[in-house]
Amino acid sequence: MARMRRLKYRDPRDGYYHLISRTVLKSFLLDDESREAFLSTLRMLARVYFVRVVTFSLMSNHFHLIVRMLPSDDIGEKELEERFNIYYNEGKQRRNWRPYHPVADDERYRRRFSDLSRFMQDLKQRFSRWYNRRTGNEGHVWSDRFKSVMLEGGRALLACMVYVELNSIRAGLVERPEDFRYCGLSHLVAGGRAASWLDHETLTRLLNPSTLVSLVGTLPLPAMKDGSEHSMGQGMSQNDIKQYLALVYQEGAIEVEGKGQIRKEVGDQARTSQFEDVGIFSLRRRWRHFSAGLFIGGKEFCEQMFNEFRSYFQTTHDRQAHRIASRKDILAGGIFDLFSMRDLQQK
Repeated sequence: MARMRRLKYRDPRDGYYHLISRTVLKSFLLDDESREAFLSTLRMLARVYFVRVVTFSLMSNHFHLIVRMLPSDDIGEKELEERFNIYYNEGKQRRNWRPYHPVADDERYRRRFSDLSRFMQDLKQRFSRWYNRRTGNEGHVWSDRFKSVMLEGGRALLACMVYVELNSIRAGLVERPEDFRYCGLSHLVAGGRAASWLDHETLTRLLNPSTLVSLVGTLPLPAMKDGSEHSMGQGMSQNDIKQYLALVYQEGAIEVEGKGQIRKEVGDQARTSQFEDVGIFSLRRRWRHFSAGLFIGGKEFCEQMFNEFRSYFQTTHDRQAHRIASRKDILAGGIFDLFSMRDLQQK
């Protein structure tokens, strides 16, 4: 059976992607050394491809990325050549550089570096070659294709970010999510060079207090004082990052059977005030919508995406978007007030 074509935004400005890929047979192949190598490759390719990484989580048998693609037209000729040189020539003596020919190469590499599938293929193949050299293995590292879910750039994006940050808590690897070295939250809290490669434009827009209030109904923390508005660089303040931490802790502290959680005493020590609950559901659950939902966002967004990609569904009939959780079990306007085109059971 032929593979279904991958759904991608026709205009990259329309939204974000949640990308997931697992190791072969879900084997626990990725130790700390492997994840450091993967992270190094990811950071390098983020300087080459027209991609911005919002956040990520690198587990021992799979990884999550939340990204957006930049419009090809936003990349000037000089910047395209710089990206080409990072890809082919970085670390080489100049006499050994691969030459860049603007007339012949512009269209080719503009098309290549703006392709999400090529980015993921490159990322996984480069890591696979490194891993097989290290282990003397000749087999596959990754199982099948990567999954991708299209996210609307508001509440759906924020909910998926928190979901991804809590991977280490669900797995019981750490007591505090920011202590997990291989996630975006850890890098964001560290600041400086560790956070400089993340998508600060998106993070600054999403984590400012007025946006958070519009998305989750209230600030997870009261407005901070005594210099807490000090800039962390790239437009974000300490308060913005603390509000995001508070939201992650708020979700991570909710008890769910069979899943790890942030212990009460750890949360109490970390918080400067009590969090308000946003609903009975927790993002520490495995939410299939974030890995198999195709589109997640408001009802209008999901139905608009369905109409745009109707041929993918092989139907002439209209479909209605489904809430990802029962209306009686969520707060109106809360972080879970979202829709998907697939009616998926929670796990």
